[in-house]
Amino acid sequence: MKTTLALLCVLALGACTWETYQNAQGQTRLRQKYPAGSGIIYTQGAASQNPHYHGLRPEPHVLTPNQK
Repeated sequence: MKTTLALLCVLALGACTWETYQNAQGQTRLRQKYPAGSGIIYTQGAASQNPHYHGLRPEPHVLTPNQK
């Protein structure tokens, strides 16, 4: 059970770095959203579950490997 839960968590977090696109034949495919080795930093605000602070949510910014 713990193994299944851990695997589902890893898959859920890994899904954030993939996006769908349509190839030349019109088929939907998956590809990486950012180059391998990219990091994400958050700026502008604090994470809050309070809906009054949605304007202060952090904004994600990607750091590609050549920017580090």
